[in-house]
Amino acid sequence: MKEILDSKFLLTHYGAKDEDVISRTRTKLADLRKERRGVLPSIVIAEVANAICQEAGRAEALAKLRALEHAGLEVVQLDPELAREAGFLQCMHRDLPMADCVIAATALRLRGRVVSDDPHFSKIRGLRTTWI
Repeated sequence: MKEILDSKFLLTHYGAKDEDVISRTRTKLADLRKERRGVLPSIVIAEVANAICQEAGRAEALAKLRALEHAGLEVVQLDPELAREAGFLQCMHRDLPMADCVIAATALRLRGRVVSDDPHFSKIRGLRTTWI
């Protein structure tokens, strides 16, 4: 089953101080790469770029994103159909950020699950989640 990475997972991976958390996120990424099940929505790239740039600067964000681009994850672009489905999700769940609606729509399209511990994903019927 495909696993769609949420920004929360990647920001946890990059920002963790706890060795156990770092080990678990590294293992998760390695497994997803090896098994070719990891999916990276393009909106997540934007969210991670913004968060790391604000925290550590543009150079650090660029370095991490370049490594991520070569990590063997499938990047899913936002196309018109996916955008429409994300818009319908936000119409039904007005408190969900649009980026999370795009991530959820990606997971639903691919019949995968979102790698996140954000509780708002549980509001979307039929959407599966997992965590580290």
